Amino acid sequence: MSDIIVRQLTPDGLIGFDKFGQLQAKEVGAEHTMSWIISDVREKTCVICNHGWELNHKSFKDQHYWHNRKVLIHESCYKRYLMLSEWEQVYFNVCSLNLAFPEGLKERKNEYGGAWNLPWYEFEWNGAETFTIVIGRRKRVWHMEIQGPTPGYPGLPDLDYRMAEKCFSEERVTKEFGPTSVMVHAWTDEKMLAYLKKFVRILGLEKPVEKVAE
Repeated sequence: MSDIIVRQLTPDGLIGFDKFGQLQAKEVGAEHTMSWIISDVREKTCVICNHGWELNHKSFKDQHYWHNRKVLIHESCYKRYLMLSEWEQVYFNVCSLNLAFPEGLKERKNEYGGAWNLPWYEFEWNGAETFTIVIGRRKRVWHMEIQGPTPGYPGLPDLDYRMAEKCFSEERVTKEFGPTSVMVHAWTDEKMLAYLKKFVRILGLEKPVEKVAE
């Protein structure tokens, strides 16, 4: 079998070269042993943290090929980079609307459940506190959602999902509309901002345009 390690790199025998010279990593479970080919990163440095890899199983497994830069980096560093980048993009777009969201962006569970499970974010705008805005990455798109209260709940406004249907009628994307939720997928950061503006209109937060005196 080609996955048998014939030359160990780590004392535990979980990292080493097979008979073809390929570097293997093994994961020993209760019932099965998994193995996969990894890169030899002994002389390499992660461009994100500017540190290299330690010669042990945990460290060597922590690697990811960054296609955009064509370099090997720590997978853990790349996850942090993506998380910070996504947070910054969401925060920038929300702030650009000049509407207060006093509690800021709060992390919430990634409801898509991708392999890395980077967090999603939620917030509430002043004047529409009973509606929660949810934004998070889902593969190549931004999942965007307005979550509202149960229709007819005493003292709380209903979600105007019929208006939402009209606002997004020309958008050829995945979208769903219902009494408690409006969901749409944005394919770019620019579309995310455009859809946030539509959310503002749906929730009745759009500021009236001031007329310029002639």
